[in-house]
Amino acid sequence: MKFIQSIQELSSKYDYFLFDVWGVVHDGSTAYPGAIEAITYLRSQGKKICFLSNAPRRASKVATMLERFGVTPNLYDFVMSSGEATFLDLKKNQEAGFKDFGQNYFYIGPQKDIDLLDGLDYKRVDDAAQAQFAITTGFDGDDSVLAEKMPQALAAKENNLTLICVNPDMIVVKQDGREMICAGALAKEYQALGGKVIYYGKPFASVYKIVCEIFNDPKNEEMLMIGDGMETDIKGANDFKIDSLLVTGGVLSNILGINYRQTADQTKLEAFCKQHQLFPNFVISSLKI
Repeated sequence: MKFIQSIQELSSKYDYFLFDVWGVVHDGSTAYPGAIEAITYLRSQGKKICFLSNAPRRASKVATMLERFGVTPNLYDFVMSSGEATFLDLKKNQEAGFKDFGQNYFYIGPQKDIDLLDGLDYKRVDDAAQAQFAITTGFDGDDSVLAEKMPQALAAKENNLTLICVNPDMIVVKQDGREMICAGALAKEYQALGGKVIYYGKPFASVYKIVCEIFNDPKNEEMLMIGDGMETDIKGANDFKIDSLLVTGGVLSNILGINYRQTADQTKLEAFCKQHQLFPNFVISSLKI
């Protein structure tokens, strides 16, 4: 685990860069200082770039959001999201005659992501008893708590519905340290209740396989995953056997007791990594050149 000061230190080592979005590029409100400059630098060096997000929405919507933060399409090759991976898999299920999942689903999430399956022949129902499976994309607002969606989760469990979790993240963190709960927290509670959960996105291998297919199957040693989530970005990279760069100024900032762009204490970080048995190859406080 090597601490670095600039993305330039890794530019010559890798040809394919996989970027997490929230916690690396932006915090949901503004782009992180230095992030776009770092991405622009890699692009100027001819690097292939993918934004690999656990956002519970289609890749096109993530691309629109990135452009709003100043990440224009010329700065990357493509976007892959957990929402896109879910859509593609459920499209295959539909083409197979709804073999693995039925046609009716019970939706647990905010209005902004309710269009996830638009264009497919699934039917959203308001009564869990009429559904064959459930989908969760997360919570309604920045200040939401687990209790907000528990009545729906309990209704799904009462009807023994498999829950598709479209965002495995537990939380995301704003630059000022505020934490926001994600769909992964509800999925974890659903499992604790004895419910079955299927996850799409990082750290699960299926989403990395999609990225590799689009990139025409590069060698693992040519790829670098850049993210702030130990249980998603770093674990996914470890499991898929590609190198990783941990950005400590995102979701780990409160755990490590640091502010955004402040360098983490190496001893504290190493202890955290050993506790969770997850190890990045490189560490940086924030994305910068």
